[in-house]
Amino acid sequence: MTEFASIDELVADGRSVHIECSRETSAALLAAVRARYRTQRCAFVLETDRGFERDSVASHLRFYGNIARNNMHHEDAISHFNLRGVAKRKIGGLAPSTLALVNLARASLFEPEICFLERPLSDLDAEGRSIALAWIAERMEQGCRFITTVEPLREALLMPGVACWHEEGRFIAVDQDDGEDEDGGAAYEGDEVRVLKIPAHTETATLLFDPRDIDFAESMNKATYLSVRGERYQTPRTMDELEHELSRAGFFRCHRSFLVNVQKVAKVERYTRNSFNLTLGDAAHTSIPLAKGRADEMRERYRW
Repeated sequence: MTEFASIDELVADGRSVHIECSRETSAALLAAVRARYRTQRCAFVLETDRGFERDSVASHLRFYGNIARNNMHHEDAISHFNLRGVAKRKIGGLAPSTLALVNLARASLFEPEICFLERPLSDLDAEGRSIALAWIAERMEQGCRFITTVEPLREALLMPGVACWHEEGRFIAVDQDDGEDEDGGAAYEGDEVRVLKIPAHTETATLLFDPRDIDFAESMNKATYLSVRGERYQTPRTMDELEHELSRAGFFRCHRSFLVNVQKVAKVERYTRNSFNLTLGDAAHTSIPLAKGRADEMRERYRW
């Protein structure tokens, strides 16, 4: 497991990193990025960015395009981030998801070598996430390094690069699997379905969930959680135990930290040659990371 002992070590690493951390740590990372990369072409999108409320989207981006003086025209950014329908609207009247895309469009005008983003996916709907992730992947392929701060960790895993969490001054990288199961894992035995219940705990009760009601299971900060109808419940089961129990109920280990109910998957999205996400059919259109080593296995098993 890769660890970075300090902010300076993390920032100096050279790879794109996405960190689950507090706002205080995010502010410290921002200061470190500004200090280290002050001579490079940088772009910053902060959680507090609200723009000029009386400015239109088009004039706002035109203003920053004139500052950037790069090859990226503000009209191209409007089209790229699907903002044509709101180009004449005032910044102050935009929905949070649209404002988040405007902020990313502003950053794109600078064609940055280093891009620092605070919680870039938090306010986005499913379409906005797809646009943002595609832009991040595209810029990374062109050599841009991204440093993002996120919450929860799942958002870090959706983006190409190294996902980390912050704990007691250290930054710990999430193990990214390649699809090889070191201990053999749970053998897939066709479509046989067993009757079973998965336990989860609240403060006052133990709940028993039918696997059909579970959207996905997630391992985070040394605990395992079940996502059921938009709510999260901690379970005493480990991810390996859940995989063993649920594989015959239509669940697939799409990532070391995620087990997804395949019946809930509505879309498989590919952003680069090795970057995949699963979009669920729930009300929030939740995105789940699909490890590159698992994509071929999933395609072969389910003939997608």
